[in-house]
Amino acid sequence: MLSNPVRAFDAEPTTLTLSDITQSMTLDRSCLNYCITGVCVWLRCSIFECSIETSIRVRHYNPDLIVSVFDKPGDNPWQEAEEIFGDIERQLTASIVGIFHGAEAGGGHRVEGGNTATDHSLRFKEVTAIGHPFSSITDFIANSGYYCPSEAESFQPYLSSSLDALTWRLGIPELLYIQNLIPGRRVVGSGIQQQWGAVWPRTGFINQKDDTKASAVVAQRAGNIVTQIRQPHVYTALDGNNYNRTWLPGELVENDPDTGVWQMLAPEMDSQCYVFGENDVYRRAWSSGRIAHDNRYAFSLWRPYQCCEAQGAYLFTVPLEVCI
Repeated sequence: MLSNPVRAFDAEPTTLTLSDITQSMTLDRSCLNYCITGVCVWLRCSIFECSIETSIRVRHYNPDLIVSVFDKPGDNPWQEAEEIFGDIERQLTASIVGIFHGAEAGGGHRVEGGNTATDHSLRFKEVTAIGHPFSSITDFIANSGYYCPSEAESFQPYLSSSLDALTWRLGIPELLYIQNLIPGRRVVGSGIQQQWGAVWPRTGFINQKDDTKASAVVAQRAGNIVTQIRQPHVYTALDGNNYNRTWLPGELVENDPDTGVWQMLAPEMDSQCYVFGENDVYRRAWSSGRIAHDNRYAFSLWRPYQCCEAQGAYLFTVPLEVCI
């Protein structure tokens, strides 16, 4: 006689803890990618004389954000974030959305069409983007002159779809931006068969049968919002730091590892980083082994920085590249 399979509601919930995040820190080249890229040349002057000074210019990626994607307000898989912000998110969503008659605060997904095996599933996702616990530590490491500090502050909420509830559900005014709604222009993946989903409009709704890929695209949307200023959302932008001379990452752009890469933290912890959108049409699906039974996911966003320690008035950089 066959044994009864474990039902989804009997399984342990997908969770991520501070300890897990600490263990996820990796020196893998696909994530950190640490390189010495040159020598910065400075002019330092005093009352009596001027001299030429130099400092090392370095390039590497920082883990800036923990981006969590889930179905219902206050259901964040990151345990510490849920304990701090969970009740607030539930109350905010209920209050903001409840203003509009008939609007529902809950999330989840529904299947459109008659054939669930072939039709796409219209899903709705909540998201939070919170400063990575390592972010603030980079300020101290930067004092060595061989590391660049992150733009992010640890545990600071940069985006919560609960606070951004109306725009996250209605898509206004982004649905009016015709240039961003052209088919195939802003999509995760490339080609027709391996598109994971569109980045715009940046709302919680997405057509994707694969819940893991749907969550990845929603994370990409959140990352795109918070890495720019003056976006039509309720959020806090990552908008620079004051460390000496720093070349900051700028906008996170889909399919472009030079603007940022992702590391899954939950339900599975990856040791490598990558851009979303892998072509898995003729190979093992990217989501295989990464499926959360409760549709709760967490990713770390790593972004590239370059900097050199100020020694006076910046003149120029002598290029050189040595990567570890």
